[in-house]
Amino acid sequence: MKTRAFVALFLLVVLTNSVVDLANASPGPLSASSNAADSKEMGAIQIGDKAMRKISMAIGEEVGDFAVTAQEQVESGVGSNATQYTVRTSGGRSYKCQIIEPSRAGKIFSFGTAAGADALCTQFGGTGDGDRRTTNEASGMAGGSGENPESAAAIAISDKAARKISMAIGEDTDRFVVTQHEDVEAAAGMQGTEYTVRTDGGRTFKCQILEPSKLGRIVTFGTAGGSDALCTDFTKGSKDQGKTNQASCNALLRAAHRCN
Repeated sequence: MKTRAFVALFLLVVLTNSVVDLANASPGPLSASSNAADSKEMGAIQIGDKAMRKISMAIGEEVGDFAVTAQEQVESGVGSNATQYTVRTSGGRSYKCQIIEPSRAGKIFSFGTAAGADALCTQFGGTGDGDRRTTNEASGMAGGSGENPESAAAIAISDKAARKISMAIGEDTDRFVVTQHEDVEAAAGMQGTEYTVRTDGGRTFKCQILEPSKLGRIVTFGTAGGSDALCTDFTKGSKDQGKTNQASCNALLRAAHRCN
């Protein structure tokens, strides 16, 4: 009996040590999983299409050519919410972008007419030229990079819109084509349209034009007028990529560093 008890005790000790060893060994795979999770956290995060479009217009990069790697709430004025996004482009550029949107209180106090601001993006090193600048501050349009524009079929737009784009990018109407247009966010009483523009010289722009909506015309008794085109340079490799023309350069745009 003593022998059997001793054997049973011995087996119990061996089994206990084996379980402890397995428990101590388990962090290995868990660590790998943790590292994978950390790596994922360091990669792109998902944000709304609206914010992505605003960042795209601010830095002059197509939505698929950059990723947002972090976001955080930052201080803003009463009635608004501000979010800062960390952005990295496929070309190696880094930005910090802030977008201000009306809060619930802001929407209530403005009777739903408050609209969000465009993204204000500042470039942070890592581009090779050592420059650190606000990217969506406007300057005159400069020459293109010589890059061939993407092949896309031209679509017809109104003469009015074509003339506005022509004045914004400094090209005659027969020297560029519009390949795409879509509705974008606008303040109450207005409707916004974004045009993708490609010039014969190989430059690419995204241009936004605001026009009064039916409601806007009614409220203003038909006196409301549309804005000039606001065009951002999307030409790959251009020194002016991300810069916006001086069309409609009013006090609000100057305050947002969208023009000189």
